[in-house]
Amino acid sequence: MEASMENTKKTSLNSGTKLVVLLSWLFMIFEGYDLLVYGTIVPSLLQYQQWDMTPTQAGRYGSYVVIGMLVGAIVAGMLADRFGRKKVLIIGATICAVFMIGSAIAPTPEIFGLSRLLTGIGLGTVMPVVTILTLEYAPTKRRAFTTIIMYSGYQLGGVLAALLGMSLIPNMGWRAMFWVGAIPLLLVVPLAIRFLPESLAFLIAKGKKKEAVRIAERFEIPMEELEKEQKEENSMKNGKEMNSIGSLLSKGQRKSTLLFWLASFCGLFLVFGLGTWLPTIMMKSGYSIGSALSFLLVLNVGTVIGSFLGATVSDRWGHKFSCTISFVVAFTAFLLLSFNPSSMLVTYLLIAAAGMGSIGTQYLINAYVGVYYPATVRTTALGWSLGIGRFGGIVGPIAVGLLVSMSLGTFWHFGLFALTGLIGAIFILFISNSTKNGKSVDSSVIANKDIPTTN
Repeated sequence: MEASMENTKKTSLNSGTKLVVLLSWLFMIFEGYDLLVYGTIVPSLLQYQQWDMTPTQAGRYGSYVVIGMLVGAIVAGMLADRFGRKKVLIIGATICAVFMIGSAIAPTPEIFGLSRLLTGIGLGTVMPVVTILTLEYAPTKRRAFTTIIMYSGYQLGGVLAALLGMSLIPNMGWRAMFWVGAIPLLLVVPLAIRFLPESLAFLIAKGKKKEAVRIAERFEIPMEELEKEQKEENSMKNGKEMNSIGSLLSKGQRKSTLLFWLASFCGLFLVFGLGTWLPTIMMKSGYSIGSALSFLLVLNVGTVIGSFLGATVSDRWGHKFSCTISFVVAFTAFLLLSFNPSSMLVTYLLIAAAGMGSIGTQYLINAYVGVYYPATVRTTALGWSLGIGRFGGIVGPIAVGLLVSMSLGTFWHFGLFALTGLIGAIFILFISNSTKNGKSVDSSVIANKDIPTTN
């Protein structure tokens, strides 16, 4: 009976954990909206006579937010492990909301681009921090699934961007889309300040045991597991600072760390290349702006479905397997789309599958990184993975923008995405099995074994 009750604790969400997931989910809604909103306005920007923007310029401005996210993710990862994850999250979300307003009122393309850059710095702090908090407070046997529940907020944000774009842009113009981005400053940030707990691993690492015990009791997390985990990781330090990039590039971790970075490059190339240019590509294929935005809606719905399927696979067969399969799905979907299927239904289905294999894959990679490294470097590891991967998010919009400016057909646009998906799958395959206390552990074991919550 006791074993059964213990197993239930490890697989079910208590009320405290639901609160963490809910707040993280709300942050991700606006993360998704703020990132994907640009794709909804690109067709309007290209027709905005005051700025006379070219496709190449639009692609460059689309990459500015990703450059900001690169900086934000790396800096946030290091600052969160040093000063606290909750504090960094609150500051980052506030920066993001303020400069979404800046984008709405920008009088020139240059100021608009600067606002997008600064918005990206704020956005870059959100995903790594809420990912780590969700993984830490999730049941040990349901981490991947719980994380995907949280990430579904990103797709809801994308759906909201597409739906609002269909109604707001024709009636109020593209600037109205950015005013919506200020909502987190009034809604989510105050709730997080009041209710979101700090990371237990961070509190223990900083010697704040009493506070950690109080939160652990509230969230029904076994304190002995956290303390055991901390002692094991302290013994692994051997006098070296574990919260540095050097630990990620140590002899035992270097290969896998670099492969995670490269896989994230491919994943974020797909995310931002597709999110920025999909409506424009479909318009150039003969669809109206309303129909083109509907493809962005389908993309996000497909991502939600694929993410939950991928999380189920991760929890059962391991993160490496699910990430590889997801990249292969992206490759297949984009390859078929490159031949411009004549059936609208088939096109919708392939776009949904593309969402599963592009944005959905990046979610799975994030969860993989989150369980691969020790708790003391977890946020740093994910911050660097997302940060270096942001180069893919920078290159994606620019590369596709160049193809669009050259008036090349969908074969080249979707063919480029297909090739990226295939390369990403290869990178994942070569990641070494994770290590715990110096011993090799298969990723499928990590997904299913009763690992302490902070690992």
